[in-house]
Amino acid sequence: MALHLHRATRTDHLADELGALLAKPLADPFADEVVVVPAKGVERWLSQRLSHRLGVGRRGGDGICAGVDFRSPWSLFSEVVGTRDEDPWAPDALVWPLLRVLDDSLDEPWAAPLARHVGHGVEGEEGDLRRGRRYAVAQRLARLFASYAVQRPALVAEWSAGRRIEGR
Repeated sequence: MALHLHRATRTDHLADELGALLAKPLADPFADEVVVVPAKGVERWLSQRLSHRLGVGRRGGDGICAGVDFRSPWSLFSEVVGTRDEDPWAPDALVWPLLRVLDDSLDEPWAAPLARHVGHGVEGEEGDLRRGRRYAVAQRLARLFASYAVQRPALVAEWSAGRRIEGR
């Protein structure tokens, strides 16, 4: 697997060049192209942009962006060095401990808005529907904490030291 780094001052130019590269099919029809992106928002924008250039038609542009594996820099790095399944702070691994903490904290005064959101103490069908949000909330928090570790490591270090940081 070769690694190619492309740079430009405008993302739309990068996207167009990437579309031209991806328009040439790989030798293996079942292989995916790996594209590293910094965030999910960039992935969405890029896949939409590429769908205007790629596709099954002669000129592409039929709204299809398939065979592209969008990865974060960290996920690619952890796969290459073989630590992908060992990271306890990976969002997928972090969901379960967060779910336990979430459930244990629902009676705390500071967690009242969260408790209402996930239907803690709500009876009937409404409560059942809201309790179904627990896992989604834990997933969202896990992704958020993982992004803090990458994008705001100083903030995480302050939290680890027991300092409460607000408004930064």
